[in-house]
Amino acid sequence: TTAIRIYSAVEIQPGDMTSAINSSDPDIYITNEHGFKRLFLNPIIFSFYGHLGGFEKVKSIDASTRDIYQTSGLFKNCETSPAGQADEKIYGLEIVGEDSGILHWVNITGEKAVSEDSDFFKKVFCINNNEFNWYQKGSEYTSTNQIPTYSR
Repeated sequence: TTAIRIYSAVEIQPGDMTSAINSSDPDIYITNEHGFKRLFLNPIIFSFYGHLGGFEKVKSIDASTRDIYQTSGLFKNCETSPAGQADEKIYGLEIVGEDSGILHWVNITGEKAVSEDSDFFKKVFCINNNEFNWYQKGSEYTSTNQIPTYSR
């Protein structure tokens, strides 16, 4: 995999967890190989991924570096398996409070998703059963335009 280094002295690898220093934003993110990041919505959800190494593995970066990566709210449960394979349903996250959110199934075809957002599948992050079950589930989204954009 290729590291992404844009306007930064810190090299960010796919899978790196980051948080902005000198910022009032305590959020922790993890990056993917496509230049997107996902938010760990709260410390409880962060604790569901102990295999990542915890807070001591979080890289401190400046806010401008953090903001280079677009935040994605697209997830799929990569542990659910009706027939031994990952659930292919993709969900959009609606943040409804400082540490709370609701998952909405994005009930559209892959073709429609890509026609509305060519990076749609590059923005999808795997989550585990613990995180998936932690969220409330809301009504279905029938367009990528319904998926909220997260910004702090």
